[in-house]
Amino acid sequence: MVQVGLAIPTAAPDAQPNTAVEFARRAEASGAHSVWAMDRLVFDNFEPLMTLAAVAATTTRVRLGTSILLATLRPPAMVAKMIATLDSMSGGRVTMGFGVGSRPDDFAGAEVPYEHRGSRMDELVHILRTAWSGDAVQHQGKFYNIDVGPVGPKPAQPHIPIWFGGSADSALRRIVRIGDGFIGSSTSGPEGFKANWEKLRQFAEAAGRDPAELHPACLIYACVDDNRSAAEEKAIGYRQHYYGGRRPIDVTGSMLGSADECVQTAQGYIDAGVETLIIGSTTADLRSFDRLCEQVVPRLIR
Repeated sequence: MVQVGLAIPTAAPDAQPNTAVEFARRAEASGAHSVWAMDRLVFDNFEPLMTLAAVAATTTRVRLGTSILLATLRPPAMVAKMIATLDSMSGGRVTMGFGVGSRPDDFAGAEVPYEHRGSRMDELVHILRTAWSGDAVQHQGKFYNIDVGPVGPKPAQPHIPIWFGGSADSALRRIVRIGDGFIGSSTSGPEGFKANWEKLRQFAEAAGRDPAELHPACLIYACVDDNRSAAEEKAIGYRQHYYGGRRPIDVTGSMLGSADECVQTAQGYIDAGVETLIIGSTTADLRSFDRLCEQVVPRLIR
């Protein structure tokens, strides 16, 4: 049975201060497995870890995830403490989705060099896991030099799952080295996900790692509307708002149209190997989200 996650549209132009809590309550009531928040710095979105802290306080069951967190924009010991606090206070419900980032302005805003961001991520993950183990944090690397005592609190989970986004070979090889899962995107549709997942499996086997240890997830945007043209228009509008003309807009891999059409599209990703389907809303309109929760989610998790 596929696990269905629902992404909080904190980057939508109509997002409100109560959007995260209202979406999370509805997600939990729908039977969804998890709720997810995205990260940007130089953009008008809500900070994801603080958002998930509010969600943790108003839910009891759903897992809390980031898809994705630009973790290297934050000091290592600080982000270790923030994530551990969230996991401890939520009773061990955290899954961290990380990404190395692709927007130079986010890095400029955090005063972190954009270059070598992938290698910096490798070091960061090592530091995080050391901090979460309860050991002293002693790391001498190319990007971080830390020599301090234990950074508490310890997370509730003995091992917080770390999944990575990205489709470049370097990103897929990073998952094999230090990750627990892969978050694909709907940009190239189910076939694109399948191709990346197969490549990742091949990299794992070549490195001597069992591919079964890695979890396949995918973030897919959705708009349930019997008028498919209207659904496509909303999806394109969301992408234009988010990307600001920096990338070509292609919504062919999204879940758009009637409930039947959305379920059919979702099934394509499930058949391609997705085990956690993270569905993102193209609007913060609660009426639209209710249609997704009532007409689509139950058909995917039964």
